[in-house]
Amino acid sequence: MPDVYKTILEAIHPHLGARAVAVLEEGLKRLGKRPSELTPEDGAHLLKGLVYRELQARMRPEEARQLVEGVLAQMEGQGARLAKLEQGLKRFGLYVDWPEVARLRALVNRLRQAEDPGLLQEGKTLLDALEEKLEEALLRQAKDLAHLEEALERVRHLGGPKVRRLESLVETIRQAQGEGVLAQAEVERARSLALELRKFLESSAVRSPTLPEIVFETQETPPPSHLTDEVFLTVEEASELEGELLVDLEALSQEASQRILALEVEEEKRKLEALLSRYAPLVERATVSPLLAEVQALLEAGTPVGEKLQTLEEAFQEAEKNLRAEKRARLIQLQEALRQLPLPEEAKDPVQKALELAEETLEEGGYPDLLPLEEELRRLEEEARRKAEEGKRLLAEKEALVEELKEKGEAFRPLLLELTALLPEALSQKLPEIRTRYAALLKAQGEEAALRAKLEEAQKALEALKAQALALGLGERIAQAEALLAQGSLPDLEELRSKLEEAKAQARGEALLELSRLQALAERFRGFGGEGVLRAIAEEKGKPLPDPTPIARALEALKRRMEVKREELTTRLTAFFQAHARLEGFQSETNRRLKALLPVLKSAQEKLPRLGPQGLLQVERTLSQAEALLRELEKEREAAKAVLQEIRGEDLEALLGVFDQGRTPAQAKPPEAPSTMDLEADLAPLRLPGVEVLGYLGEALPLPREPLEAFVQALDQLDKSLGQTRGPAAILLGEKALVLALRKGRILVALLEKTSLSAFLLELTS
Repeated sequence: MPDVYKTILEAIHPHLGARAVAVLEEGLKRLGKRPSELTPEDGAHLLKGLVYRELQARMRPEEARQLVEGVLAQMEGQGARLAKLEQGLKRFGLYVDWPEVARLRALVNRLRQAEDPGLLQEGKTLLDALEEKLEEALLRQAKDLAHLEEALERVRHLGGPKVRRLESLVETIRQAQGEGVLAQAEVERARSLALELRKFLESSAVRSPTLPEIVFETQETPPPSHLTDEVFLTVEEASELEGELLVDLEALSQEASQRILALEVEEEKRKLEALLSRYAPLVERATVSPLLAEVQALLEAGTPVGEKLQTLEEAFQEAEKNLRAEKRARLIQLQEALRQLPLPEEAKDPVQKALELAEETLEEGGYPDLLPLEEELRRLEEEARRKAEEGKRLLAEKEALVEELKEKGEAFRPLLLELTALLPEALSQKLPEIRTRYAALLKAQGEEAALRAKLEEAQKALEALKAQALALGLGERIAQAEALLAQGSLPDLEELRSKLEEAKAQARGEALLELSRLQALAERFRGFGGEGVLRAIAEEKGKPLPDPTPIARALEALKRRMEVKREELTTRLTAFFQAHARLEGFQSETNRRLKALLPVLKSAQEKLPRLGPQGLLQVERTLSQAEALLRELEKEREAAKAVLQEIRGEDLEALLGVFDQGRTPAQAKPPEAPSTMDLEADLAPLRLPGVEVLGYLGEALPLPREPLEAFVQALDQLDKSLGQTRGPAAILLGEKALVLALRKGRILVALLEKTSLSAFLLELTS
């Protein structure tokens, strides 16, 4: 069991200083225990209570939380932490195409075989990233669900197997969203089906009416579904077809064609967003980036890309296949190079295990980062080269010293014989001692000048190495060399140079590992400033001795910026819902479009504390769209208020008298006014998607009354001259349709989208 007290104290002392001991002493008093008696459960209690509150006073809450979580993980045993990873893998194992899941699976498999604190920490980091990624994906799915529910309401009246299939898919997605699970395949099928039905619905009115602007339907005319193609087509029969509903854009009006193209562009933008999310590590591949830029430019210009999107997906898939092949080939090369290194197996074992883990990650579907492995192998190669050169150097130094000793007197002969008898494998241990004894003999024999020259040469060489050696943590060896020089002995500077090269290689390897970790974090900040950090990481990796510190600072700045954005969105969402509550009762097409976004924004408001940078960007885009619609809704309400103000003082009796002109006394008798409840129940079946205004003439409608009255009078006179009683009449106003119909003795007025006209007339006459 770990020493809980020591673990906590070592973790919090750098942040609390002397206060750390006082906080823990207070906690021990409350628990009634001594430091040695603390259990992991006691430690967790202290960390989540006293310690966490104290840390919050010294650092940001998010940093304090991360520190506490890190100490809790330290106190847990390998088994408990591995169990958490296995539980996380079970949860995320559904998403087999996520590279992070592949890496987590490989980590868990390796940790089941042996303990490794570094891999445990990486697994925890991966779980945090997966949680963030899932929340972002669920937010996208919520947006897809809102879009599909809106589309379903638009096409529900069509009926048929395709609509029923769409209803079933939407229900499946709704259940998955409630359970916090992604239904990726169902979303794709539902979006494709919804687009198909929406396109056909938009094309259901294929021609303008043959009369100047007005279309009449007499009571003797067949129902709208049997009208000729010169007026309006409905899609009831077409929706019964099992095959694809084909729409000929050339046969449609320019407005209808533009609406259908807009639907296609919207769907293609969503598909492109999904592709970029899935293949984010591949967007800069040479076989992908030109085509991606072309597709993005076309969609931004409002032009459907058609098959280019499929071509782009195939390019991504091919790039992924090539990337895997490249990594697999490189892994084989690295394994072979490691096998041939003339080093002991225990020296090569850590790299061998890392290569096996990378290979398993690749097999599971992930993208292992091979650069740290390449650097580690390069370090081992350099170590093998240094050892070989060190052997040669020691032999050369032995031979040089032997020749030098031969020229000395008899006093140096014993040292010469000892040096000559040294075996090569003993040189590294014995040669420094012989060198020191040689310096002492020189001094004893009165050859101080020769010794002084050697010492001065060694001093200059040491000064040249000192700065770099201190920076790499070799201060102790520098101190030892300086002490030898001060005593008049010669230090082994070649060994110091060898250690310096080894330390440089090790520092580079550690820096590259840290940069790889920071790169994974920076990838999550794409679109949020992470691109600049990724470029800086690439530049830093190319340096002889990379420094991760500036990268870490840049990422911390991005994290702070993310928290500011989170607070900003929290404030904006609160203000949005307050403003919408004041306008909720105002009915219009804008409000209908806005309502489709409300579930997404409510879900976003709940998830906001758990979202990462990509999720926050999604929320901001959706919120900006909703805020624009809200502003438009406010303008519409103000316009409606102005219209109501104009007609508020009018005499309704005089208006009814206008309608009575030219009718028989029986017809002129006004019907008994129904109750408001009865009116609402009577109009309920007619409130179809696309109907913006519905009511009876004489009520407070957001439409100018005088033209409507004049139009009704013209229709009455036309009826009289033709000697027949009319049915519903429609007038086309651009993309809108105005319907006037006699219903239960009153004039019904409806303003709706032209695409909803067929369904409305069918319901009205049924």
